[in-house]
Amino acid sequence: MRVHYRCKHCQSSIAQLNHDRLNLDQLGFKHVAPEQRNHMIKQHSVNDVEVFVICESCESALYKFPIYHELDYFIH
Repeated sequence: MRVHYRCKHCQSSIAQLNHDRLNLDQLGFKHVAPEQRNHMIKQHSVNDVEVFVICESCESALYKFPIYHELDYFIH
């Protein structure tokens, strides 16, 4: 399975995991509420998943400018 972590704001690539025996439960996603999972995980195929999180740069911008929380996308 390939799991690609991408920033949900700037779309930058954060990390990629490739492993034959990897599954989302092993990564802790079984502890995430189903509605949150649906919002943050996009499954392209059985073995190809994209996970949308926040990169350090966007996290810093959100901390400095809390109004950005209202936006889905922002340029910094």
